[in-house]
Amino acid sequence: WGPALHAGRRVLSTALDLFNQHGETSVTSVDIANEMDISPGNLYYHFKGKELIVDALFDLHQRQLNTLLDASQPEQLDLEEQFYYVYLLLEKIHLYRFIYRSPMDLMEKYPAVAKGLGKIARRLEATIGRIVSVNVERHALAIGDDELKPLVESIAIVMLQSTQYYQLKQHFDDEHQIY
Repeated sequence: WGPALHAGRRVLSTALDLFNQHGETSVTSVDIANEMDISPGNLYYHFKGKELIVDALFDLHQRQLNTLLDASQPEQLDLEEQFYYVYLLLEKIHLYRFIYRSPMDLMEKYPAVAKGLGKIARRLEATIGRIVSVNVERHALAIGDDELKPLVESIAIVMLQSTQYYQLKQHFDDEHQIY
């Protein structure tokens, strides 16, 4: 069990790095095997195809993000701690950024991702809603009731699409060196 489990984790780690760098659609199982310096057959021993790798990575992401979302109690955090909590959520999203690179394409190919991403979006929005509401109650944020839902949706959208923004920015900066 030990070596097989270690090899499986190594496959997932390598695949995550490659997917994050190049996007899931640009990476094949053979690419993952080559990066690991193993045969495709050896990779197949651990994962019977790229779909199972993507599903396993998405499951890991979902479990890690849900653990963080389950721990959320914004009413017990001060404003600085709430910002740090949001940062931790963004960090988890960034760690699995390939999922958010082209989410609709990924959802069409992988049913588990389609089902799970909708749940993630709803839970994230609910958590952000609680954080914003707590700050309205504390008078740290002054917005009307009619502005609450659009603000929460906008924050969730920015969080879920932040990886695309950074990819675009990096691409533009690499080509145009504006700084």
